[in-house]
Amino acid sequence: TDTVASVRRVPGGAGANVACWAARSGGGEVRMLGRVGADSAAWHERELAVHGVRPLLVVDGTAPTGTVICLVDEEAAGERTFLTDSGASLRLEPGDWSEALLDGVARLHLSGYPLFSDSGRAFVAAALKSARARGVPVSLDPASAGFLAGLGADRFLALVEGVDVLLPSRDEACLLTGLSDPAEAAAALSRDIALVVVTCGARGALLARSGEVRAR
Repeated sequence: TDTVASVRRVPGGAGANVACWAARSGGGEVRMLGRVGADSAAWHERELAVHGVRPLLVVDGTAPTGTVICLVDEEAAGERTFLTDSGASLRLEPGDWSEALLDGVARLHLSGYPLFSDSGRAFVAAALKSARARGVPVSLDPASAGFLAGLGADRFLALVEGVDVLLPSRDEACLLTGLSDPAEAAAALSRDIALVVVTCGARGALLARSGEVRAR
């Protein structure tokens, strides 16, 4: 049976979305490092530049650009389901990182997606080491409850040790702590991470510091 649907192909991704919003806020130059396939590298560079982001894209000659199919249920308050082909995005590697990327940078934001591949984990480790050495604060979005479940909560938390701000969704926070209440999960995570902001969909977000939820 065919189901009538509206299908659009648009640029995006967790890192690109954050970069574009940061640029829109007018807080200074925003740079984005990512790995894309040759199939759409020029398109992504152009779209990032149009939105005020300086693209620093590594072109992968083998893998295509990562693609996410987003299924939106309009009858369930816009609930979304994602079908993900990570493509080149999980092929980031330490060689893609450069100390010079932090020149003049006030904050480094990392998507959690690279943590779900061996080369990506090494890339994140290199970026975190550089940021710590320069005193650049780091925020990180865990990116995917599904991928987190495969990696394991303890392993993930060990990999992001030293991050200043963690930005999990409600499901990710609960998965990382084993707690069912997002407020309790936010508080628990903030005992080890300076600032935790748990997004809760239409209910907004929870901000926790030092083991307590400080704002909702």
